[in-house]
Amino acid sequence: MSKNSESYQFVPKDGDGWDVKRDSIAHVALFTSQGDTSHIASIDPGMQLAELASHYIRAANTLISVALEDTKFLDVHALPTCFLYRHGLELLLKDLAWRSHYLVTGEKIFSKENWGNLGQHRLSSIWNKAKVSAKKAFNRDFPLTSNEVVEVESCLSDIEKYDSDSFAFRYPFDKQSKRTHPELTNINLAIFRDKINQTVYHIASILDMIDYYISANQDAR
Repeated sequence: MSKNSESYQFVPKDGDGWDVKRDSIAHVALFTSQGDTSHIASIDPGMQLAELASHYIRAANTLISVALEDTKFLDVHALPTCFLYRHGLELLLKDLAWRSHYLVTGEKIFSKENWGNLGQHRLSSIWNKAKVSAKKAFNRDFPLTSNEVVEVESCLSDIEKYDSDSFAFRYPFDKQSKRTHPELTNINLAIFRDKINQTVYHIASILDMIDYYISANQDAR
């Protein structure tokens, strides 16, 4: 075994009971719904952007909780949680973008005609477009204070400093074979989690206001 392969902690080793487990799952489908019912997760094929976003964010919260309970493997959770949070925020912002745009124009920006909009990954760009639409729709009722807007934009800017297009947290090097985040060497996962969740709370408050406005408009018809 090479030196590098020894570092791959996920590789099963002889004597750890893996031979027994391997035999028990040899003929079972990868995405099976059979077996212990307490181990079977449900997936909603009709979920919306915000719901899927909450799953990514809650999964990251859970990972960090586990990591903080046993800090021996703290480093293992760093980049995976960075990606989960980033992608969760991206989905949440896209939900905000289409809902706010729909509230103002009645048009769905992620329709078949302009599906390419869903492929955008720049968080600040998605946020800025959504914020403009939301402020236009709410006027003085916009739910965030100026300080809260700064908190959101600071969080998104900090993420984009190290991963501007949803690439750096997934790969160790870019298309030019350069390291994706050479300056990011340490992260306090507890603070990271709390600031992300603060941002999520602010964005969710705008989404709640949009839902209220849409419901009020439907009731008025």
